Amino acid sequence: MATEPGKPSALLENKGEVIVQYGPAMLGGLDCRILYIFAQDHLVRAKYIFEAAHTNLNDFIADYREIEPLLLKKHGEAASARAIWEDDSTQPEPKSYLDQDRATPTSILPSDLNVGLAVSLGHLRLLTEWTTTRTYILHALAGGGGRITHQVEYRSVEWEPLETSATPKGDPGH
Repeated sequence: MATEPGKPSALLENKGEVIVQYGPAMLGGLDCRILYIFAQDHLVRAKYIFEAAHTNLNDFIADYREIEPLLLKKHGEAASARAIWEDDSTQPEPKSYLDQDRATPTSILPSDLNVGLAVSLGHLRLLTEWTTTRTYILHALAGGGGRITHQVEYRSVEWEPLETSATPKGDPGH
């Protein structure tokens, strides 16, 4: 909290975790809010959740493509980069072709037909992951029910067991 310029906009407790929220903030020229998640008094995760509200859903693809080079510059080559197609019903090509030709986030363009719609329906997810000795980093664009979530998450390798133990056993929502 000492590294942030202002006071938190929210402080929540959920399932043994403390969530400290800051916002509004900016990352790569995009509006976001920042969440710090603590378990047993240790920082276990930090998230940048982008706050865009686009009428053209393909603009979310453009946002993802705006942030991706910043992360590549900062963290180097990704360990994994995937465009995961669950359903091809919004696309002119069949899933077999999409899995082959549009299998990475860089192969998904804002000009591609209905890709933003596909994300909003949960038909398509864009994921890029990095792993360092101390941190797992995830850049994700995913959706469902007509909503889209764009986020960058940093998860502590060292403190991850604390977060797992903070969650009540049998809790499928974590």
